[in-house]
Amino acid sequence: MADATNISSVPFDGAEVWATLTPSMQARVGALALEAAVGRAVAEHAFDPASRAGMEAERNALDALQEAVLGMDGLSDKAWVETANWGASVVELFRLPSVLGQACHACGCSERDPCDEGCGWHDAVTCTACAVPVQANLSGDTL
Repeated sequence: MADATNISSVPFDGAEVWATLTPSMQARVGALALEAAVGRAVAEHAFDPASRAGMEAERNALDALQEAVLGMDGLSDKAWVETANWGASVVELFRLPSVLGQACHACGCSERDPCDEGCGWHDAVTCTACAVPVQANLSGDTL
């Protein structure tokens, strides 16, 4: 089971945070997101040399987008990281983007990225691959 994790139970809600951004920040982030999406589309749909250039355009746009969102004038870490106290330890819990949907708090798998051996959902925060039932051997000892 997922006892200790660095995944927050609260997702990062991009729409909620978007509403808090200034109009100039929204314009910059929105333009860079469009550049990244078009770069990816060119990379996937065109042949070289446009495909190669599209991949580089996407990479450049994503780098610039990350700097705009998380750089010095960007979002506070509090928008996507929370602090938790686990006894004597202080840990960071990361709010995963809501577009991911459900994610296993033990291994990080999700519906579109399941475990290699396959899995489903045991509960709201644990996949079936990580929710290993306790097994007993023939002598009755737990394994």
